[in-house]
Amino acid sequence: MIVNEQPQTSKAHKRGSVGVVIAVAPEDGRIDACLESVQTHTGADTPILTVAATAAAVNGAIERLAAADVAVLSEPCRVSDGWLERLGEAARSDTNTATASSLADVASELALLDRDPAAAAQPRLDAQAYAALAAGLATRTERLRPRIRRAVGPCVYLRREAIELVGRLDEELDLSAALEIDFAQRCLLSGLSHVACDDVVVGRIASEGHAQQREPGAGRGEELPARLLERYPYLAKSSALGESRVLARALEAARGPSARLSVTLDARALDGALTGTQVHVLELILALARTGALQLRLLVRTERIDGDTLKLLRGLPHTEVLAAEDVSASTAASAIFHRPQQTFEAADVALALALGERVVLSQLDLIAYRNPGYFPDAEAWEDYRRASRHGLSAAERVVVFSEHTRGELRSDALVEDERVRIVAPGLDHRAPGSGRRPAALDAGARTSTGGDEPRGFLLCLGTDFRHKNRAFALRLLAALREIHGWDGSLVLAGTHINYGSSRELERAVLEEHPGVSGSVIELGAVSEAEKAWLMEHAGAVVYPSVYEGFGLVPFESALNGTPCVFASQSSLVEAAPAGTATIIPWDVEQSAAAVYTLLTDADARARHVRALADAASQLTWTSAAQAIVEVYREAAAAPAREAATLSRDAVDRERKLTSEHASVVEMLIGERELVLSDYNELLEQLGPGRGLVGAQGALPEDVQRGLLALSARPALSRPLYDGLARIVVLARAISRMTRGRWRRQS
Repeated sequence: MIVNEQPQTSKAHKRGSVGVVIAVAPEDGRIDACLESVQTHTGADTPILTVAATAAAVNGAIERLAAADVAVLSEPCRVSDGWLERLGEAARSDTNTATASSLADVASELALLDRDPAAAAQPRLDAQAYAALAAGLATRTERLRPRIRRAVGPCVYLRREAIELVGRLDEELDLSAALEIDFAQRCLLSGLSHVACDDVVVGRIASEGHAQQREPGAGRGEELPARLLERYPYLAKSSALGESRVLARALEAARGPSARLSVTLDARALDGALTGTQVHVLELILALARTGALQLRLLVRTERIDGDTLKLLRGLPHTEVLAAEDVSASTAASAIFHRPQQTFEAADVALALALGERVVLSQLDLIAYRNPGYFPDAEAWEDYRRASRHGLSAAERVVVFSEHTRGELRSDALVEDERVRIVAPGLDHRAPGSGRRPAALDAGARTSTGGDEPRGFLLCLGTDFRHKNRAFALRLLAALREIHGWDGSLVLAGTHINYGSSRELERAVLEEHPGVSGSVIELGAVSEAEKAWLMEHAGAVVYPSVYEGFGLVPFESALNGTPCVFASQSSLVEAAPAGTATIIPWDVEQSAAAVYTLLTDADARARHVRALADAASQLTWTSAAQAIVEVYREAAAAPAREAATLSRDAVDRERKLTSEHASVVEMLIGERELVLSDYNELLEQLGPGRGLVGAQGALPEDVQRGLLALSARPALSRPLYDGLARIVVLARAISRMTRGRWRRQS
């Protein structure tokens, strides 16, 4: 054992004092730099021992320092002012604390600079860079001292009480396994606990030609020694270091704002039809990538997403595409997982919790949460509502478009105010290129004054959800034609849905106004280029929606130079400028009069468009992305919440129940196969006699019982059965002879 005690003293070490043990391999050139750092930043009366990097050598040093506490450096490190005092404070913050583990610069589960403890050849900081790191930590740390499930090297403070309770390090293990796992688990099982000292950081020292130590540990991607798994079998299943989300918060605060925060964004919505939600998700992704503040990972279904969109995403800076089909239990989690729309099912929440240390959720609106008509049955609606609540509960931050949506969340106690952030979407979408006239558009749509271009049609954009109120657009057309003599048409552009469609209501309006049906053109879903052409050429856009989370269409229409008629409903009350809402809910005659003014009065039209366009110009994707990045940073450093912890527990429990259910089903299927096999074998054994027995057998039940009783007496049954068999053979022979004679005669 290499022992070098400084200062040299023969007096006994007192309880409550502390000594430092530096474990070092022979001829390790780093020891001089380590000793210089430790001596500089440690009290002159503190004993410092250097020993071989073995459990036996450290045991010897621990005995030599009795009855003092011991701070073990399992490899040479740099330290900073006050390191030992703060480690002692953390270790003695509770009577039941056994150890306190410091943070490290790299190569640790408590690393500040590199979060991958298993990465090889990580660069070490020089003395000046380490000093800057330690000084920065002092300004950032929250001193939470989170509980952890084991000790973490290279710097661990051991309380003497813990050593006396559970005994020496296991000398048959290497030092890191003996200290960080075995000793720590013996403490844990004896009722003690461990903490991370989040206000102390040590710096690993680089040395040319010396192999850096990498300690084995649960959760580090390395297998534990067999004897440790035998002693602590739960370690094979429970690899998490932190006992709660407090550890993640402490580390995020200690690390401070990183150059690029790691964020996984759920972009699976991009493989569907292009509606307002898809436009929002794509534009947000592009804007976030432009900030340069994030390391983005985009979750997509590569087999469904449009090829051009996928190519666009793959070309973004500091962005990777993660195929949803490639996600597994080993897929690393980002600091943040952002679901840019509400959760539709439990699997959405489970995925978010698996791929993010913290979750941010965008709740675009609550129409589906309120409306059972958009689901096939009540059970499906309740499943959706349950998934929505689960997602909102799991999220550290919930992003909404408007104060109206925030109020809805608050009124139903779905989210506390402090977790909600309002971030309006941008409106400076990428230009779709040149607009393209939809091929299905009827050339008969003309203005009342004629003209080659069909500028006289009204355009109603949006999926035929009932709350989009397309039936009112039809009534508006009828009033314009019947009351004001306007002879234009109405173009309906949007996807048809299976549940909650307004199709039947629209059909009823057309039956009520038979003269209007010839002036209605239904296009179905349109592309962004077709949408741009329609907006540019329409006389006005009709947007009679009853409910909107934000309401992009009026602003998009104005930016295209076209007025939009809408009602002052839900979020549009706050988003749209005063006086721009043309529809009077839901008075069709008054609304038609106001719309007719916009169609025929150039000044009124210009004022309307200018007011909406000015408001729209203030809403950019750049500002939206910057606000979202701040939300991410808030979420990353937010205090751990009981509800979020319970959400993770619920997902784990559901996963376990699903696995157990699958096992039971598999077992029952196997049992069924065995029963069927036995049944078929029995039928084979019964042969032709199977038609005589059983509930539907040819023999009456009392005869079956009688034959069974007779069969139990072989002396009686054999002569009887032999006689019956001969009679049957004779009867068949007579029957064949009779049939042959009949055929010859005929």
